[in-house]
Amino acid sequence: MKLSRKQLLYAVGCAALSAERALAADASIRGTEFSLRGVYFHDGFDAEPKTHAPLYWDFNHWKLQLDWLRYCGINAVEYATMLEFNRLPSTDLERRKIDDKLRILDYAHKIGLKFGYLLTNTVLSTVPVGEEPGHQQQNRATTLCPRIPGNFEKTIAIPRFFMDTFRKADFFEEFAADWGGCTCGECGVDQYLRYVKELAGRLNEVHDGARIYADTWCISFWHKDPMSDGWKGVFDREITGSRSVIDALHSLPANVDLALPCHHLYRPLAFEAYGGKSKTPEFPTRNDVERVQAAGRDVLAWTHFVMDDDAYRAKSWGIVHSEVRYIQALLHSLKSVGIHRVIGNLYLPWLQLSNTYAYGRLLHNPNLQPTEILHDFAKLVADRRDVGLLTEALIWLENSSYWHHQMPDDARLAPLHGSLNAETAADAISRIRPNPKPAPLPTSPELWLADLNHSVKRMRTTA
Repeated sequence: MKLSRKQLLYAVGCAALSAERALAADASIRGTEFSLRGVYFHDGFDAEPKTHAPLYWDFNHWKLQLDWLRYCGINAVEYATMLEFNRLPSTDLERRKIDDKLRILDYAHKIGLKFGYLLTNTVLSTVPVGEEPGHQQQNRATTLCPRIPGNFEKTIAIPRFFMDTFRKADFFEEFAADWGGCTCGECGVDQYLRYVKELAGRLNEVHDGARIYADTWCISFWHKDPMSDGWKGVFDREITGSRSVIDALHSLPANVDLALPCHHLYRPLAFEAYGGKSKTPEFPTRNDVERVQAAGRDVLAWTHFVMDDDAYRAKSWGIVHSEVRYIQALLHSLKSVGIHRVIGNLYLPWLQLSNTYAYGRLLHNPNLQPTEILHDFAKLVADRRDVGLLTEALIWLENSSYWHHQMPDDARLAPLHGSLNAETAADAISRIRPNPKPAPLPTSPELWLADLNHSVKRMRTTA
């Protein structure tokens, strides 16, 4: 049928209007994006099977992981020197791991990811020279007070070495503590900033244009042992210590930005320490962020534990997690105070495929529905006939996560609507057929479904 000129103009106008609305909607979604969407890898823990532990990965394992992150929408990766390795390398193992990370750096840049490196301060490995380091639960490391003559020079040499080694990194962080810091009672934030200034100056020499973040994670451990006042003391002093760094920003080198742990916005341990979320002080506030920005500096949220957990919490270690609602709530909290850069953490990345996928999706649009994200992830893993079944199983996992149950009542989010309980979820997972044409997962759907099945069985017996 031939259209009249009037009908043709109307159709063109409608198409233009539709395109304009689509562009506006797309711009609205883009406006919700985080500009730095990062993942920090903690590769210092042992695990079974060992293939799950990044401590034992080679470059090819990392390449699979970075490809997966890029698929999920992540645009930055960050590494660190684990405790027993925090020395000048003296073994083939240490040199190989450094070489692998340099290859990771180059590969990250090749596929469009930024690369960051986390630096320490007062901590030194105590593993004898020539003996291979191992996992960090052996606690073979110590901290040295930088006020004692010679200790600052001895300890600054290690992060300087790693900054020189990874000089092509896009950014660095100078970690306040954990490990690190000094609880002698005389050291304070000024001693921490001594490391920040020294490393910022060195960065100008090795990579002009790169940034270093002063990361106030565990800044409470610069003075006296904050645990003498319990966890509330730790979190109280995190606020005062972080604000001292904000006060000092104008006097720090121009390449220094600020990274904040943001415990008070999302972490159940912080909420419990104060007697509930409603009694927890707000930090950072929008005013804190605006003060940082007024000093010409960026703010990065260095959030931890939401996507994964560490070996010191046995019930949640080594299992598949689902915390989509809490990842979303955290990102909304960050946006509300004006933070648009965030780094989350992964300890055993191949277990946490669903959380990583959700994190990547939400970093682009924090307003997506959690069930929609879980369903889309299920399509990557399960045969199309079993996508609904896997979605329901993931909803049960989400509603039953340890992160969820650690929350005080006033911080616990409403459960997602699902049809399974612990017994029927385990039965459902055992019947799910893997996707025969999976997306670029770093591990096979068969293995991940087996890990999910194992996790649900473990959660049933330890609940």
